[in-house]
Amino acid sequence: MPVPGTRDENLLQGILRIMADRRTGLSLKVLKIYREIDQKTARLQSAFGLRCPHLCGACCDNPEVEATVLETLPLAEEIYLRNELDSLLGALEERRNQADFRCVLFLANPGVPGTGMCSCYRFRPLVCRLFVFAARRNKFGNLELSTCKLIKLREPEAVRKAETAISEGRLDVAVYQNSFMRIASLQPGIGFRRLPINVALKEALERFW
Repeated sequence: MPVPGTRDENLLQGILRIMADRRTGLSLKVLKIYREIDQKTARLQSAFGLRCPHLCGACCDNPEVEATVLETLPLAEEIYLRNELDSLLGALEERRNQADFRCVLFLANPGVPGTGMCSCYRFRPLVCRLFVFAARRNKFGNLELSTCKLIKLREPEAVRKAETAISEGRLDVAVYQNSFMRIASLQPGIGFRRLPINVALKEALERFW
């Protein structure tokens, strides 16, 4: 029997938590919603030719990005399955000590500011999937495209057409508020609390420790 408080005990508790997550399918439920969001995003991109600039990392380089522990749970599980848990927890601690709040998974290109790539793109959290290619409900309850300044400058006509289609209800797009509520309601205890993205990821990773 592992001694309480030791690494063996922590490992055992981590295994039990993983088993519990897989038994309830919590991570899979989140991923299923992500797949639906990705399909809607793909249709929006295809219909109007909207794309992020090549290797653009402007949104990823933002230190104010937030997520919930639940949104990062599939990402944490993937990192665990890759046997990268210890190294990433170490990287998170290093970032915290350096007061660097940018996402630890963003691999910035030091030669070109604002460019780079995500090291675990397929399992990125909700905000990363919705940003640029989703809609928000404004204060009047109407849907409007929520995209970035770079795409507005590069593709103004395509953005205008997409905005018109969304406002007229001619395109089924992912909506920020709806998507957040769908995921958060899966497990409210960890679904509604927004945290800096590195903090949320650390808490999710610790469920597998």
